[in-house]
Amino acid sequence: MKKLLNILTTAGAIFLCACQCQTATEFAITAPAETAQAQNQIKADVLFIEAMPSESKFIIEKYALKEIAPKLHAANGVACITTGIGGANVNAALKNFKVSEKVKKINAGYCGSNVIEKGRLCKVSSSAKIENPQARTKLAESGVPCFTADKFVEETTITEPCVFDMELFYLQKKFPNIVSYKIVSDNLSHTEFKDFESLNPQDAWDNFFKEISAEIPAKK
Repeated sequence: MKKLLNILTTAGAIFLCACQCQTATEFAITAPAETAQAQNQIKADVLFIEAMPSESKFIIEKYALKEIAPKLHAANGVACITTGIGGANVNAALKNFKVSEKVKKINAGYCGSNVIEKGRLCKVSSSAKIENPQARTKLAESGVPCFTADKFVEETTITEPCVFDMELFYLQKKFPNIVSYKIVSDNLSHTEFKDFESLNPQDAWDNFFKEISAEIPAKK
C-alpha cells in the first residue's frame, strides 16, 4: 500500500510539473506575439516617416513623443517611424507596422539638390527614381521634384531645380498619398551634408513645423 501511495505521489508530481511547463511554454509563445501585434498597429492621426535619428529627434522633441517600440515613437495622436537610410531599410521597417489609410503620412528630411541653396525647405511636388526622372508620380500641386537614388548623389545631368534622396520613391509606393518636405543639406557633396547635419539646423525644422502647423497643432 505504501509503495502504491509513493507511485501515485510521484505520478502526481510529474503531472503537475508537466502542466506548469506547458502553461509556461504557451505563455512564452503567445504573449510576445500579442505584444508585438499591439505595438505594430499604428494608432495615430498623423505619422511622420524619417530615415535617420538625426531627423526623427526634431519630431520627437516637438510633439513630446515616447518610444513605444523599436523604431516607433508616439503620443497624443502623433507617431514617428525611423526607417533607416535607403529603400531596403524602408521596406524592412514598414513591413513590421500596420498603418490605416486614414492616417496622414508625412515624410520630412534632408536631401541634396543640384541648384537649390542649402538650408532651404522644399515641398515635394512629384517623386521618381533618378534613373527615369520623367516617370513621375504627382504628390502636390506645387513644389519641386524629388528623385530617389540608391546611393548618395554627387553628380547629375538634371538641370531643373530638384532635390535628391534615398527613400521617397519607396515610401510613395507604400503610401500613395504621402506628403513630403525636404531640407536641402548639400549641393551634391557628402562633406557638405555631414557638416550641415552637425550644425543642428533648428531654423530649417522650425520652418517645416510652421508649414504644417495648420494640419498638426504643436503639443501645448
